[in-house]
Amino acid sequence: MGHDLCRRPHQRMKLPKRIGVFIGIAAGFAVLCGAFYWYETKPESSPVSRGAKLAHAAGCIACHGNSIDDPRANFRLRDESWSNESIAPIWEEEHSAKSLITWITHGVSERKRESHQQYLLQMPAYGDDGHLTVAEIEDVAAWALAVGMKGFQGYDNIDEDMPELEVADIAELETAELITLGDRLSRKSGCYQCHGELGQGGAENFASFKGYIPGFQGADFAKLTDNTNAGEIRHWIEYGRGVAIESGILGSMAKKYFEEQAIPMPAYEEILSDGEIELLVVYLKWINDQGPLDMAAIESIGETIYDNL
Repeated sequence: MGHDLCRRPHQRMKLPKRIGVFIGIAAGFAVLCGAFYWYETKPESSPVSRGAKLAHAAGCIACHGNSIDDPRANFRLRDESWSNESIAPIWEEEHSAKSLITWITHGVSERKRESHQQYLLQMPAYGDDGHLTVAEIEDVAAWALAVGMKGFQGYDNIDEDMPELEVADIAELETAELITLGDRLSRKSGCYQCHGELGQGGAENFASFKGYIPGFQGADFAKLTDNTNAGEIRHWIEYGRGVAIESGILGSMAKKYFEEQAIPMPAYEEILSDGEIELLVVYLKWINDQGPLDMAAIESIGETIYDNL
């Protein structure tokens, strides 16, 4: 009995240590989970999506409006009197990457400097004044070119009829044909409306995992499509959900977000033909291969579409 009494204090000493070890392990696990969640939910961006945010922050939308059909008021001095005129939308005329950089950086092109000074509201020189860096100006230009596709090459493209395509026909398309037809079908099917112009990052989406609809490029797209697997992309288009992302250890978590998000992916199985679905699969893989599109790439795509209309 005395021997047992001698052991009991020693046993009581071990219990707090075990609790401390348990707490340490639990705390470490919580930190790892937090780090994993932070990494997985870290927002992804592209020049176009960054440019869109900068355009709003810099007041571009406030002055130029959201589209050609959204004029904003201004006044112009003519013959010593002020006349009411609207500010030209960014997309009123077809801009090149070079011209956009000039306007954003200097506030006006040298050719229009004198006439520009007659306006009551004048374009700020975001580069000369140090408000935007060179990289930020290029992002805004990429956004303006991408959105401008709605009013020029892209708008003309959507008006053209889709040819009747069989699955076997898609592999025979030249790159220019793939870009033109893939862009046309994406516009007609509403893909860019959710996933962003040219698939460069989409609209905000309440209750989704990252809070927005992903684009057709980058880590988000790769994770959702089993590293851009063609069969997985096709399944998304046909049924509006993925197979790989809803399986495995994290499948139940992913499924929860898919079911609760405000804007779910529609199923196009009964809307598009097999050939059209195959076209989108190959086009989305091509967009993904280009990576996030910068202003030069967007300008090149626009020129390709224009030349093939």
